[in-house]
Amino acid sequence: MHDFTFWLYFVTLAILLTYIVLGFLVAFEGVLAMGGSVFAIRWIRKQFSLKGFLWASKISYPFFIIVYFLFEQLPYFLGLEKELTRFCMSDMIMKIFEDEYRL
Repeated sequence: MHDFTFWLYFVTLAILLTYIVLGFLVAFEGVLAMGGSVFAIRWIRKQFSLKGFLWASKISYPFFIIVYFLFEQLPYFLGLEKELTRFCMSDMIMKIFEDEYRL
């Protein structure tokens, strides 16, 4: 294997793994914030501005769907949860950044 090919594979794999890890992290905290977790809302407010979180949530949207299915829909359909939290990105963003939407 040539030196250039090795570094190309290395950088590609590093970018892919970083995207997966950070995507799941943002999605996990976002789904917790959908459910009303105060800790998740504080964590997102500490890490992101409104514009930054909108950007991060657009990039990691596929992970939001996966995490929502694993943590909300699956327990509900298995009978472990009595109430299903609605998947709505705009409500989640309003809940997190409610003071920035006031006129």
